Parts: sequence; structure tokens; C-alpha cells
Amino acid sequence: MKRSIFPNWSFFLVEACGATYIANAMQEHPNKLNNVFFAFLQPVARIFLRFGRGYREFSELSKAAFVAVAAEDYGVHGRPTNVSRIAAMTGLTRKEVSRIRRRIDECRAAVSDRGTPLQEVISAWRTSAEFLGSNGEPAILPLTGERSSFQSLVRQFAGDIPDGAMRKELLRIGAVQIIGQTIGLCPPSPGFEDAEARMARQLEAGPRALLVALAHEVSDHNGNDSESFEPAARGSH
Repeated sequence: MKRSIFPNWSFFLVEACGATYIANAMQEHPNKLNNVFFAFLQPVARIFLRFGRGYREFSELSKAAFVAVAAEDYGVHGRPTNVSRIAAMTGLTRKEVSRIRRRIDECRAAVSDRGTPLQEVISAWRTSAEFLGSNGEPAILPLTGERSSFQSLVRQFAGDIPDGAMRKELLRIGAVQIIGQTIGLCPPSPGFEDAEARMARQLEAGPRALLVALAHEVSDHNGNDSESFEPAARGSH
């Protein structure tokens, strides 16, 4: 039997996800790997949210990662996997696979066209003429009103999210300041980009390197995934 190059890799998962949660989840459901994935993704979601990213961006990045791996790892005779096989493996439509492959080819896989409703509101506040002052800067807006108000801004750019909930979230992240019955957009924090860069370095040096090694270790040298596929299928019923 091949010896693991990371015999204590489970320690990382326990530290990241919480030993008690993982133990309880594994007892409650037969699909142990999915339970660990769920627990593992929670700190990932926490990092996303703390850095102003939401499910839209996570979804786009995840789709691109699945398509990239399916294309690279499962081709025949050194050629990339075709669109139909990638769709069959990933559950994405062929149209979606083609769109994502174009983004990968254009080196835009990590670029998100749409952000969270918070980001959409802030972006519109900085760029839409209705919400700019005479100096071209984001205006101080009245909280309510049919036009040129915070209520109007949220109604136009945040979908079905109430303006009260949006106001609380913007206050939570320090993006706005309320003065009486008005609200103003704060300038970006100068230390935010440094914090992002620091987190990127930490993730690159630690979790990513470990997961790359684990993925390499579990890959069958013949490219045959049938043994790993069947238990997952049984556990899903």
C-alpha cells in the first residue's frame, strides 16, 4: 500500500472545520466525504464574506475550476476533454461549459462580471449620475424618496433586498455613515488591499499546497475514477 505523503492531512480539516461538527455530521449521514466537504467549505465561505465576496463569485470560480480540471485531467491522447464529456462529468450544460472555456482561454476565469448586491449598490452609487453630486463624487443621499435617495438606489440595484437590510450590511462593513436622515458613502479603507494580499499569500502557502498534494495522491495512475465514483453514488440515495 502506498504511504501517504501527508499522513496527518485530516488534522488540517479538523482545525479548519471543527472536530465536533465533522464527527457529528459523519454519524448523521452515510456520505462522509460530502459531510467533510460541507464542513470544509464553511471557513471558505467565511473568508469570502469577510472580504466582500458572495455566492455569485464563488459559483463562477467553482464552475471554472470544475471545467478546467475536467478538461485537463480527462482528455484522451493528450487532448483536452470535449465539451459533451465535461458537461456529463460536471453537471453543467454544454452551453455553460463552452462559455466557461472561453473565459479560461481569455485568462478571465477569476474575473467576476457580477458581485454581491452590496457591491452592485456601491458601484452604482459611485458611477450612476442619479446618485452623484455636482462634483462627480458619490452624493450624500436622503434615506427615503422616489428618486436620488438611498431607497431608490437599493430598489434599482439590489433586487428584492429591503433598503433597511442593505443599510445594516453597509454599516457592518464600514462602507457608509449615517448623518441624521441622510447616508453617505465612505472612501475605501486603505488597508483593505493589503489584507487581501496577505490572505492570498497565506492560502497559497498553506491550504492550497496541501490540497494540491492530496488531489495528486488520490488520483489513480491509470486515470480510472470508478472506485471513487461508486460509493458516492450509493451514498446519494
